Amino acid sequence: MQHILGLVGSERKLGNGEILVKAAAAACGEPFMLELIRLTELNLQPCRGCYTCLIPGKRCPIQDDLYFLTDKIKTADAIILAAPCYALGPAAITKLFTDRIIAVAQLLDEFWGKPCTIIGTYGIPGWEGNSLSVLTAGMRFMGFAVKDSALFLGALPGECLEMPGAVERINKLGAALLGEPRQAEAGQCPTCWSDVWRFPQPGKVVCPFCGQQGELSAGPAGVTWVFGPSGARFKRDQLQEHFHKWLKGKMEEYMLRRKELAVIRNQYKGMDTWLKPDAQ
Repeated sequence: MQHILGLVGSERKLGNGEILVKAAAAACGEPFMLELIRLTELNLQPCRGCYTCLIPGKRCPIQDDLYFLTDKIKTADAIILAAPCYALGPAAITKLFTDRIIAVAQLLDEFWGKPCTIIGTYGIPGWEGNSLSVLTAGMRFMGFAVKDSALFLGALPGECLEMPGAVERINKLGAALLGEPRQAEAGQCPTCWSDVWRFPQPGKVVCPFCGQQGELSAGPAGVTWVFGPSGARFKRDQLQEHFHKWLKGKMEEYMLRRKELAVIRNQYKGMDTWLKPDAQ
C-alpha cells in the first residue's frame, strides 16, 4: 500500500485544493493511504539566514514546525502539493516552506527522487500568474521527482471539477504520481516546465528557474524554439554543490573577512528608527 502525503496550502475546508488532492490520490492506480497536512495550520517561520543548519550535526534553530513537516515527508512514498493563487502567484505559506530551502536541502538525500505532483488553483482566467512555475521549481529545488503539474480553474469551493476537462486532467495527474512523468508542453521549459522566460538578447531565451537556454527563430511556419543542453540547476550534483559546498564556503569566507566587512557595515550603524506594533 502506497503512503501518500497531501500538502494543502489553503485555509478552506473542502476547498478546491483539498478536493483535488483527494481526487488525485484516488486516481493513482494503486492501493493507498492518504494523510493530509494543511500548511496554514503549521507554525512556519521565515529563514533567518544564520547558516546554523550548515554546521555538521546542527539543525535549524528556529523552534517551529519545519521538522514535523519534513519528518512526515520522509516517511511518505509520494507527495501531492496543492496551493491556490491569490495575487498572481501561489499562496504565501507554500513559498514560506520552500524559502527554508537551506535547512531542507540538508535532507536532499532523503528527499531525492520522491514522487510528487503539483496542483495549482485559480479563480479568474488569465490571472494565474507564475503560480505553477513557482510551485514546481520549489519542489524540484528540494529534490522531488515532479511527475506532473497542472492548474485548475475554480473560485468557488468544489467548482474546480465542474470545469470542462477537469476530471480527466486530475485523473491523469493522479496516475502520473506513481507512473511515468509527463513531458513538457508547448511553450514550457523542457527541463523544468516553467512557462516564464527571460530574453537577454534578441533571439535568445533563458529559463529563470533552471537556467535552460534556447534560441528563437521565425520562419514560414511560425516561431521555432531550439533548446541547448538541459538546465542543470535542479540536478542532484548541482544542488549538492550549491547547498553542501558553495554555501558552506561562503560561511567560511565570512569568518575570514568579517573584520574587513565590518568596516563597511559599521558605517551604517544608527539610522535605527524601527517601527513596531505596540505591545498588547
